[in-house]
Amino acid sequence: MVDVQVLEVEGPEGPREVRLTSPDRVMWPDAGITKGDLAAYVVAVGDPLVHHIGDRPVTLQRFPDGIDGEEFYQKNPPKGLPGWVRTTSCRYPSGRRHAQLVVDEVATAVWAVQMNTVTFHPWPVRTADNDHPDELRIDLDPQPGRTFSDAVEAAHALRELLAEVGLTGWAKTSGNRGVHVYARIAPTHEFLDVRHGVIGIARELERRLPDLVTSSWWKEERGERVFVDFNQACRDRTIASAYSPRPLPGAPVSMPVTWAELSTVTPGDFTVLTVPDVLEDRGDAWADIEGVVGDVTGALALWQRDVEQRGLGELNFPPDYPKMPGEPPRVQPSKRRTDKADAEYMAPKAERDAAERERWRMPVVPPVAPMLAKSVRGIAALEGQEVSFEPKWDGFRSIVFRSGDLVEIGSRNEKPMTRYFPEVVEAALANLPDRCVVDGEIIVVRPGEDRLDFDLLSQRIHPAASRVTKLSVETPARFVAFDLLALGDDDLTGRPFRERRALLEQALADARAPIHLTRATTDRAVAAEWFTEFEGAGLDGLVAKQLDGPYEPDKRTMAKIKHERTADCVVAGYRTHKSGADLIGSLLLGIHDADGQLVSVGVIGAFPMARRKELFDELQPLVTTFDEHPWRWAAQQEGTRTPQAAAGSRWASGKDLSFTPLRPERVVEVRYDHLEGVRFRHTAQFVRWRPDKDPADCTFDQLDEPVSYDLSEVLAGGSA
Repeated sequence: MVDVQVLEVEGPEGPREVRLTSPDRVMWPDAGITKGDLAAYVVAVGDPLVHHIGDRPVTLQRFPDGIDGEEFYQKNPPKGLPGWVRTTSCRYPSGRRHAQLVVDEVATAVWAVQMNTVTFHPWPVRTADNDHPDELRIDLDPQPGRTFSDAVEAAHALRELLAEVGLTGWAKTSGNRGVHVYARIAPTHEFLDVRHGVIGIARELERRLPDLVTSSWWKEERGERVFVDFNQACRDRTIASAYSPRPLPGAPVSMPVTWAELSTVTPGDFTVLTVPDVLEDRGDAWADIEGVVGDVTGALALWQRDVEQRGLGELNFPPDYPKMPGEPPRVQPSKRRTDKADAEYMAPKAERDAAERERWRMPVVPPVAPMLAKSVRGIAALEGQEVSFEPKWDGFRSIVFRSGDLVEIGSRNEKPMTRYFPEVVEAALANLPDRCVVDGEIIVVRPGEDRLDFDLLSQRIHPAASRVTKLSVETPARFVAFDLLALGDDDLTGRPFRERRALLEQALADARAPIHLTRATTDRAVAAEWFTEFEGAGLDGLVAKQLDGPYEPDKRTMAKIKHERTADCVVAGYRTHKSGADLIGSLLLGIHDADGQLVSVGVIGAFPMARRKELFDELQPLVTTFDEHPWRWAAQQEGTRTPQAAAGSRWASGKDLSFTPLRPERVVEVRYDHLEGVRFRHTAQFVRWRPDKDPADCTFDQLDEPVSYDLSEVLAGGSA
């Protein structure tokens, strides 16, 4: 396997050397296409590719683990940008500005492949003026029930309509099921005007082909038609470029075609493997696009006519846009109340954010959904990637916002937890810099022991203020910081993690407990030691972050490495599935303690629907009564953990936690990560039935017990 390949790429200033790491990394598993193959493709199509995306801001769609892995859109230029690569400043709908990459030569595109870019998304503007589009783009998107051939039919009708308003249309396959139609325009109007022109075109096309085309924004109103996506004309909305590969099976390419070809081709004709030969045979179908520049005023006349003669007006904007004048409510029609005026609907997020930014005096304001992690099997799964490893804390994920005397503690579901942790609020005011947003974890240390305790942490969420105050003293919480989203006037979410980490270390240099900086390392050997040792302090494994990755809320762009163990458990009962009383929802598991009592340790429940019915029938002969069951009502004592004891728990308000008892005769092997007290910390996973096992042998002695480790050492923070 080749670790590094150096490509020499010709450019306007002579050849460039571009270093390509892990060229054998498979990007399209079904086709066996590697990162090296992708780089070779970009070199082969480089001149026409740069012709169509050059001198434009470009967003990179990156796939560090290939198209089957997590993806993210890189707007800010990645760390390590070569000195010969140009950037340009762009203004976003929020009013903020930051730099974006410009692909002016083939070597830049190859360098983007080195960063695992699959698809290039250029803006419809030039770098000298990115407020006035010079390209009108229309995305014809077949809805379920329609196919590529339907989009082709709509595209030919669209071409005729464009000609009527003074525009020349150029077609390309989307690389998926749709068709993209472009027209060059003079950069005389801003984004909103161009969008209105596209809406005018979309409505007229719909009138001509009402059974084929729709301009309805809400999916429930589109039916089986081809949607004209007018919001692709908004600022910061982009479409896969000409000659861009797509992250789909077979490595399809968004391919420029002639109008004659459009009627005869299929999307599968154009892939990373076939397009270079097509280009060599007939050249670039869009080679002359720059020579035919139209004016958007004809399309705007269609919009204006609809406004004046038909009483039609604005259509919905993307959800992250501020509420626009005349825009309909951002509530799908089926859920819209007839007794509620449009103005009564909640303002869109961007508009609410503007008010919150003024209140907080920061570019990032609550609520923010935290960036998430996907599971990978061991450190080896990240081979060849530049990552930083951190301990995986077992607590409540929290984003802390601090500005002056204002503090808010956000949560995984974006609901504030501020009132439950007054001691953390006090610590944030004392230790965090003014005007900052810090991502981290709230934890509780078991009194008298050097170990995390999630059960005690869970008890901190209590409705009574007096109880909250009492617990803040008896089981005080701590906050472990591991990322920095904003500092002062700077929105850091677009910056690479290595920069955010360095800034976080500076910001918390003088912080004292109960505010802690998590430990971090790029040394895989050190990370492996942490994975083994830190579990003894109650931690949950490792988290790995891409060093050049931005902060992407609510996306699984991090990796988590967790312990995997198995245990033999007694099946002591079941709950039925919400969709049917004859379907198994979950199986209740027990393990015998030293006294022989069957202790409830958790549940398993991830079964296919067909298997749920089979299980229900299989288990009926084992159904018994509580009088003959180890978890019978009469046996309950204060402090005993049984499923029935939790039936009235305040943590499951309104949820039926009752169960059907089974004779404890069947044994199942399950996979789990670790125990919290006597219970599995997370839902266990089914492995197999163990008819060879005696239920009496299912004891706690079978379970691994981590070696104890000093939690204060983990909380010491810093980099290794």
